[in-house]
Amino acid sequence: MREFEKYIYYTTSCLKIVFDILFDYKSGRRGRRPQQLAAVGVPANRKAGSRLENCFYKPRSFIPALIILYFLSMPMASAQVPVAKSSVDKNEILIGQQIKYHINMSMPDNTYRLDWVAIPDSFNHFITITKNKVDTTYANENINFNQDIVITSFDSGRQVIPSFPLTVTMLDGDSSFKIYTDSLTVNVGYAPMDSIMPFHDIKTIIEVKKPFPWWAWALVAVGIILLALWILFLLKFFKKKKDITIFESKLSPYDEAMSLLSSLEKEGLAANNKAKEFHSRLTDIFKRYLSRKTNTYQLHLTTDEILMELNAFDLSKEKISAFANCLRMGNAVKFAQYVPPAYENEKCFSQTKEMITDINNTFIKRPEK
Repeated sequence: MREFEKYIYYTTSCLKIVFDILFDYKSGRRGRRPQQLAAVGVPANRKAGSRLENCFYKPRSFIPALIILYFLSMPMASAQVPVAKSSVDKNEILIGQQIKYHINMSMPDNTYRLDWVAIPDSFNHFITITKNKVDTTYANENINFNQDIVITSFDSGRQVIPSFPLTVTMLDGDSSFKIYTDSLTVNVGYAPMDSIMPFHDIKTIIEVKKPFPWWAWALVAVGIILLALWILFLLKFFKKKKDITIFESKLSPYDEAMSLLSSLEKEGLAANNKAKEFHSRLTDIFKRYLSRKTNTYQLHLTTDEILMELNAFDLSKEKISAFANCLRMGNAVKFAQYVPPAYENEKCFSQTKEMITDINNTFIKRPEK
């Protein structure tokens, strides 16, 4: 048996012997004292029996015996047995006001197994709003369980929170029993009427505006999509109409490019400190030639996009790399105010002319689409 059960057994035996001795004392029977003392572990010899007999049977010694028995019983009264408690933070609330219902359970550790109470969603005119998790703490070889539950009530009057059972089972499974929480009373009432505030008449019926129908939103969305498509169509149409002008020329793309390069060279812009205009026109001449030769609009291409287009032709990587340096230097002149030396301008001019000639030769080898 466990220590707790042993102590209960021992104390109960002591109480039984005391009541038997009292009964024998009143009735004059005193023959079973040694056997009774042996039942609680006291040797049944005459000397020990006489001392205990004198303690219980002499009137003056009987009171100390009861005091000793009282102190023996105190540990049992304060023994660590499971205890359940419950409380609320408010005993009076208004209708719909929330209160916190607290459940506490304390029991010795490694002695019992606990099945926690199941609080329903509604009970006795109360409604459960939230259930916090069960919190577990340890103190003085005891394990304490705590849970806070927020509840409310919409029924006025004196409402009672009932007792809820908690099932406690011995770890060895020999027995189980239930411990109930406290039943609590909560007064639920209405908000007090303010006699100072004026009364208000009942308001008339307020018309509710009808919500915007879904099909109207669908029509708006379809209209926006159609408008966006129409704008895109117009942009492409006018762009194509504008781009047609670069293809209207009596000269071939190559002859036109050579003619424009010759005119640019005669103007001597680079020598007159007009390097920015020189490189801008040089790049435009190449883009115009590329647009006419490929029959696509190429004037909007950036330097990297032009190089990607050149990779489609049968050109050497060395020539493409040299022409790329020429295009990048033109960007530096146009956007970074870079002033190149005269020989760099002449080099860019010759490389551009050479690139146009190489592209033209590539198209001669293969028929134009």
